[in-house]
Amino acid sequence: MKKLIASSVLATAALFPAIVQAESLDTSASTLVEQIKTNSSMIQTGKNALITENNVNVRKGATTSYQVVTKLSKNTVVKVIDSFTNSTGELWYRIEVGSVKGWVIQDYVAPSNDDKPAPPSTEVKTIYAAKAPVRKGATNSYSIVSYVYQNQKVTIIDTFKNAAGETWYRADLGSLKGWIHQDAFDSTANPPSPPGSETTDLPDIGSYVYSGQNGLDVRKGATTSYASVYKLSLNQKVKVIDHFTHTDGTAWLRVEVNSSLAGWIPADSVSTSESLNLDLYVTADVANLRSGPSTSYSILDQATKGSLLNAVKSEKGSDGHVWYQVLTSSNQLAWISETIVSTQEQTGYSVGSKYIVGAANINLRSGASTQYKVAEVLKKGTTVTILGEFKNSLGQQWYNILSSSGKKGWVLSSDMASFQLVSKKLLSPTVTTSGGDQYLNWKKASNFSVSYTTLSSNRLKLTGGLTDVELPSGKVPGIQSVETFASGAEKSVVLTFEPGYSFTMRNYNDKLSIKIVPFGLKGKTIIIDAGHGGKDSGAVGPTGIKEKNVVLSTALALKEEIEKYGATVIMTRSTDVFLELSERTDIANRSSADAFISVHADSFSSSSNGSTTYYNSTVNFNGPRSKTLGSAVQKNMISSLSTYNRGVKEQNFYVNRMNDLPSILVELAFISNPKEEKLLNSSDFRKKAAVGITNGLEEYFNNF
Repeated sequence: MKKLIASSVLATAALFPAIVQAESLDTSASTLVEQIKTNSSMIQTGKNALITENNVNVRKGATTSYQVVTKLSKNTVVKVIDSFTNSTGELWYRIEVGSVKGWVIQDYVAPSNDDKPAPPSTEVKTIYAAKAPVRKGATNSYSIVSYVYQNQKVTIIDTFKNAAGETWYRADLGSLKGWIHQDAFDSTANPPSPPGSETTDLPDIGSYVYSGQNGLDVRKGATTSYASVYKLSLNQKVKVIDHFTHTDGTAWLRVEVNSSLAGWIPADSVSTSESLNLDLYVTADVANLRSGPSTSYSILDQATKGSLLNAVKSEKGSDGHVWYQVLTSSNQLAWISETIVSTQEQTGYSVGSKYIVGAANINLRSGASTQYKVAEVLKKGTTVTILGEFKNSLGQQWYNILSSSGKKGWVLSSDMASFQLVSKKLLSPTVTTSGGDQYLNWKKASNFSVSYTTLSSNRLKLTGGLTDVELPSGKVPGIQSVETFASGAEKSVVLTFEPGYSFTMRNYNDKLSIKIVPFGLKGKTIIIDAGHGGKDSGAVGPTGIKEKNVVLSTALALKEEIEKYGATVIMTRSTDVFLELSERTDIANRSSADAFISVHADSFSSSSNGSTTYYNSTVNFNGPRSKTLGSAVQKNMISSLSTYNRGVKEQNFYVNRMNDLPSILVELAFISNPKEEKLLNSSDFRKKAAVGITNGLEEYFNNF
């Protein structure tokens, strides 16, 4: 008999899964026998019961595999509304406490002689977000009923996990109740937003805003696909009555036009003050119009020198310059820096261009008038750079000049008749071989920038205000033809490559060098940059996983994959050492490599997810190729990892911006997200990342 009882006990022990926290059980035989005896007395449905331990999990279902909906403390009174014995023999009670319902394993529930209704379960939480909306329901699609602010304490009366997997808390704010997203309570989820990813601080419901453009459509719904019901004029004042933010972050406002008409407008099309309504003229040869007030934002459009733009508002950017929000010729809102616009219509000399002083004794003054003192007398034959222009109160045209000695000042336009534009010539083309690679090199008559674009039929076009180009005298291996085309005084060069050939191009101070390469990753040189290292751990995940270790392991796996294709890999670091950003780009810029890839793990909030690839085209000479490389790598990386695709984005990261090579920075996944942190800590995930990035490189090098 003793043997039979022991066997039964051991068989019962096998049925109990490992339960964490307050569900942990003592699985010794004596304890289990005692528990079996205790369980023989069930608590009746409809009766009150007591929680017998602290930190007891209340779950959505009657096994430990279900999600925890709340935790209860010892002696909490609950109402038993159901019971269930699961497939492993465990008895669970469905309990109700306040507005919360869920399942508790029977070992932590005891009968109560108190038949009073269980008190509501409440919890006081602190808001960590600077400002968070309180909504009517538990998704972002519900309207905002109020806001809560940083360090505010709120009473939680319910929790809910929606279909998107987001946890929301229902809060009692006294005068009203509403739902708040979990990130508002997470001290790690609300750091300052990185450039380019700020969420709009929407105007309060009940406040008034002004239309930033003439003919702004007021629509039936919060997308441009809805019909327009009214058009607002510039600076027309309307009342905000609701908000809506799409999953991509695009925000819309519902506004009251009059007592009988309301509709939706984009949040970025209005401001809380009247528009400037200021005419600006573009002073740069080509000006980028961006989605936000800094060079870190994406380019929406471009404007040529002399273009007239209407500014609706201004704001100081992160670079310290004033940026204007302007209406483009297509009535689109975009941003432009004060450094490339003027309130005066532009004439004469090109801003940013270099000129040679052709006469002696030209005065450089400290201001745009002859009343200002002479800062320097310019010498004949020296080079100056045009920084801007200005028409003073006397109607005189003055130009802001940077002299060869580094002094800034103003020169009267009539004194500049002798100035000659520095020639932009490509001279003495030669074909050379180095390390088995073929190069077509041009000498540059001066240090100037060259621009390029790729055309159909394997053609490469070189531009940038070229004044003269000398053509190669003989056949260039891998290139069918080299031709020049003139447009006024400017020239361009078009190189048509043989089928199966492409290029890697470098723009040096004294020469332009085009490496002619066959398709494929084989024979290419790739620089892999594992981010952070040494004293710089990078981001740290919820369980303490460090970004520097994740990306180094991934970079080493990537090196192994790339070398399988017959390519050469240069690592900026292959051990846990610290490198300055400039040291990383120096390695790239001193090399004759074909591409640069910096590997990182992203970090923002516990719910942020997905993979992103970044490039730079505002400074990086190889911006066009960087974007093409980024698109190929992002597509293949997402295919291999099956992560959320956050896209290919332009950004001002140092290792891309200060790099002469086609260069990208990949963010594998969010180390701040517990689920993605677990993936990043997996060798299988890192291997998949390496395979995906390598496939992207192979695609990039197999196309012109």
